[in-house]
Amino acid sequence: MNTPANVAPSPWPAATDGRLQRETIAVALVGLLLFSFGLWDQEFVGFETRFAVFARQMLQHGVSVFPKTYGMPYPDYPAASTLLIWLTSLSLGEVNKFTAILPTAVASALNLALTYRLLSKVSRQWAFLAVCFELLTATFLVEARSISLDQMLATITVACFVLAYRRDGMVTSSGRPLLGSLVLLVFGFAIRGPMGIIIPVGVLCSYYALSYQWREVFRIGLPALALLIACWFALLFLARIEGGEAFVSDVVRMQVTGRLGGNDDALPRYYYLVNSLANFAVSFPAALPVTVAVLAASLPYFRHSSRRSASATAWDPALRMATLMAGWLLLILIGLSIPETKKARYLLPAVPAMAALAAYAFIDQRGKLLLVVYQLLRTLLLVLPTALIALLFFAQQYARRHGLDVQVEAPLLLGSLAACQLLSLTSLRRSFAPGRRDRWIAAAAALAFWLTNVCLREPAELQIHSARPFVQAVEEMRRQKPAPLVLYGLNRDGPAIVYHVNVEGEFTPQFIDRAQQLTELHYPLYLVISDRNSSALASARAAEGRPALPAAAYRGWFRDGEYRVYYLEQPPD
Repeated sequence: MNTPANVAPSPWPAATDGRLQRETIAVALVGLLLFSFGLWDQEFVGFETRFAVFARQMLQHGVSVFPKTYGMPYPDYPAASTLLIWLTSLSLGEVNKFTAILPTAVASALNLALTYRLLSKVSRQWAFLAVCFELLTATFLVEARSISLDQMLATITVACFVLAYRRDGMVTSSGRPLLGSLVLLVFGFAIRGPMGIIIPVGVLCSYYALSYQWREVFRIGLPALALLIACWFALLFLARIEGGEAFVSDVVRMQVTGRLGGNDDALPRYYYLVNSLANFAVSFPAALPVTVAVLAASLPYFRHSSRRSASATAWDPALRMATLMAGWLLLILIGLSIPETKKARYLLPAVPAMAALAAYAFIDQRGKLLLVVYQLLRTLLLVLPTALIALLFFAQQYARRHGLDVQVEAPLLLGSLAACQLLSLTSLRRSFAPGRRDRWIAAAAALAFWLTNVCLREPAELQIHSARPFVQAVEEMRRQKPAPLVLYGLNRDGPAIVYHVNVEGEFTPQFIDRAQQLTELHYPLYLVISDRNSSALASARAAEGRPALPAAAYRGWFRDGEYRVYYLEQPPD
C-alpha cells in the first residue's frame, strides 16, 4: 500500500506471528503488574465493598446462583463475578483487596493485550499508542484497580470484535469464531446480566453493518437474541428457586425495568457525551474530533461502493479499522443514552475504541482536523508530567485549606513525575525518529498518569473514605462488653455494607430509621448513628419533652462523615 501524504509511516515493520505473540503476552503481563501492584493491604471502599461482602458470604456459606448479603440473595447481579473472586480467594481462605481485584486486573490486562493484538495487524505503532491511551483513560485505570463488572464486559466486547475481525481474514468461512462469540456472550450474561449480551452484540452488528455484511448481522443477531431470551428465562427460573416470586420481581426490576426508566433522578440523554469528557479523559475528548474526521474520510467508500467494493480488500486498512472503531464508540454512546439509568462505568466497553481513535491521529494526519488533534495531543502528552506535578501541589494546598488529614508520599511522587518529564523531553532529540519520539512521549505520559493514580488519588480516596478504624473501635467495644448492634438511618446497601466488609465473621445488625423504634428494641445495645441524624434525633426528643441520649461511648470518622456510638442499657425515656 502506498503511504498517502501526511500519513506517518509506521516505524515498526510488521512483526512475525511469533514476535507478535511475545509482544502481546508482554503487554498483558505489564498490564497485570500495573493493575495489581500495591493492593494487598488496602481497605475496601466505595462500590467494591459490596462485592467483597458477596465473596466473603460465598466463602463462608458456599456457592450460590446469586450473591448474598445478610444471608439473603441480592438481585442486581448473577454470581459469576463473585465466583471468580471466591476462586482467587480459596487458596488463602480469606478475601482481601488483592484476591478480590485480581479477576478485574486480569480482565483489564487481557483488554490491553487484545487491543494491541487487534491493531498491530494494521500498525504496531498504532497498537502501542492505543494501549498507552487506554492507560491514560481515567475511568479505565481506576476501574482496572477495583472490582468492576463493566471492565470484564469491556474485555468480552473487545474479544468478540477480535473474533469477528479474525473471521473476516479467513480464506474459507468457519463457524468457530461465531461459536466462540456465543460462548463469550454466555459468559457476559453470567457476569453482567442482559447488558452482557446486548452491548457486545451491538458492537458486532455495527462491525458487520459498516462492512456491508448484512447477512452476518442476522447470523449473529438472531442467535444472540435467542441466547438472551434463553439466559433470561433460565435466570428467572433460578431466581424463583433461590428466593421465590418476590425475588423474581426484584431481579426483573433491578436488571431491566429499573434501568430502562421510572427513575425520579433520571439523567439527561446527553449525559455520556458531556460527563465523559472528564471521566474518560484523555481518550474520549480526543476521540470525538477524530471520529468526525474518520467518518468524513470514509464517506466516499460508502457513497460509491457496492457490497463487494466495500469489503476489507477495498478499504485503506487503517481507515477501515478506524471507521469500525468509530461505529463501536457511537453505538455504545447512543445506545446507553436511551435508558434513564446512567453511570460513568457503563461506558467502559467503549474504551478500546476511544483509545484507538485517539491514537489514530498519530498515524494519519490527512486533513487539518486530524493534524490539529495530533499536534494538541502530542503537546498535552509532552507536558502531562509537569501538569501532574502542579496537580500534586494543588491537592496538598486543597487538603490543608479544608483541614483534610491526607498523607501521601509526595517526595517519591514528585521525583517520579520529574523523571517522567525528563524522559519525555529527552525524546525530542533529533536522533529520535518521529514515530519513536511519539512512543516515548506517550509511554512517559502513561507512566506518569499511573503513578499519580497509585501514589496520590488512591491514598487520598482511601483515607477520606476510610471506615476500618471506626469499625475496629466499635467491634472492640462489643468484644469487651457484648451487645447487639443497631444501625440508625444507615442504608442496607450503602454505609451498612461498608461496615459489614470491615467485620470479621458474621454480621447481623438491626436496622431502624425512626425514633419511635427505639422503644421496640431489646436492651442493652450499641446504637450507631451519624452526627446529622443524632442532632435531628436530639431535636425531636427535646420537642417531645424527653431527655437527651447519654454521652456517646465513641465518636469517629466513618466512610464520609462523623458518626457516634451510644451504649444504651435501657430504652431512653
